[in-house]
Amino acid sequence: MAGVKETVLQGVERLLQSESFRHAPSSRRLLRYLADHSTAPDADQLKEYTIGIDAFGKSANYDPRLDSTVRIQIGRLRQKLAEYYLSEGKDDAVIIELPRGRFKLQCVVRSAPEAIAVESPVAADTPGRWRTVALVLGSLLLVVLIGGAWVISTMREKLPVAAAVEWSAELEELWQPFLANRPVLLAVGSPLFLQFDNKAIYRDLSIEKWEEMLASPNYKAVNQALVSRESRPVHYYSAVGDLSAAFLIGQRLGMRQPNISVMRSSQLLWQQMADANILFLGPPRFFGERLGHLPVTLEITEGPDGFHNLHPQEGEAALFKYREPDGFFAEDGEACVLVTRSAGPDGNTEIETFASNSTFGRLGAVKAFTDPQFGRMLVTKMRNGGGHIPKYFQVLLKVKYKGGVPTETTYLLHRELHRN
Repeated sequence: MAGVKETVLQGVERLLQSESFRHAPSSRRLLRYLADHSTAPDADQLKEYTIGIDAFGKSANYDPRLDSTVRIQIGRLRQKLAEYYLSEGKDDAVIIELPRGRFKLQCVVRSAPEAIAVESPVAADTPGRWRTVALVLGSLLLVVLIGGAWVISTMREKLPVAAAVEWSAELEELWQPFLANRPVLLAVGSPLFLQFDNKAIYRDLSIEKWEEMLASPNYKAVNQALVSRESRPVHYYSAVGDLSAAFLIGQRLGMRQPNISVMRSSQLLWQQMADANILFLGPPRFFGERLGHLPVTLEITEGPDGFHNLHPQEGEAALFKYREPDGFFAEDGEACVLVTRSAGPDGNTEIETFASNSTFGRLGAVKAFTDPQFGRMLVTKMRNGGGHIPKYFQVLLKVKYKGGVPTETTYLLHRELHRN
């Protein structure tokens, strides 16, 4: 028992020191509490009521049937464990698990790299079943990759000559960094939803952080109205305009850059940004914080009311509102889109973001950036004294759309960016 306890405590200590848990105080508190009690003789008898009082300071009249704090935090802890062992802890020899339906932590020795026994929020309860699922999914992925390579090869052979006319020298210059040998990751915005155990889905358009969602009055009211026993964060869904834009990028760049893969923006790691070129599609708040930590000095930034032009030139506005009209439900209107190209975290990769609070605006911007005529106009405006476009830049566009279909894209301004 002493050996098991020591192993659990060592594994928990690694988790507590990780980036995944460093800024999650509630998960840290719960993890430490469960670690202290998981090796006790009565660990299997640990109850939700006891955890609520001891770990979260609930009063003696706390009723778990009416207050779902513990269930929410347990679900969040499982999510954090899954994130850690899929990123920072992918090489850990011992995995700390919290099986569903129990409050006792378990240690699992990682037997082989391809059989990692990590429980994700939607995984089965037993490590053996997870290993089977992982192997099956791995085999299916291999089949998909082989099939995709065959399709690309076949498409190249059968591509009509007319399709090649749709590309141009200006588009080649505009997209050149993403046509090199380095792989390209297309990160599509995946907003935060809460999924309740009664299959209801909740979304707050102004919140993208799990901690803020739990603290919001709207969430508390919804949770109380649903009388839900448990909820968990999910990033299953993307906006229809982003899916169309991702397809368009694959269609236009795929013949020149076969190494393109698509992922959810919520899963994008800093290490991936250092290893691959990244194309991002989504609202500014999905990626804005990361942009601020990249090694370039931004000239246009996001604010609560729109894009801020930090150094307006003569005739330029200092503020460009995200969209007109302001309503979230309008499929008719216009929106500003900020295209930013920056260096990656260590300066060896390229990051390009298409950011707007309108999914139709983002689609319009991608169409413009892959259109030969618009590309010719844009490159002409961006050419510097040396006859080339800047290595790093920001371009602000305005997109008009009708019924969710982009109808007109206008160039507003651009700025050259410089390495810090």
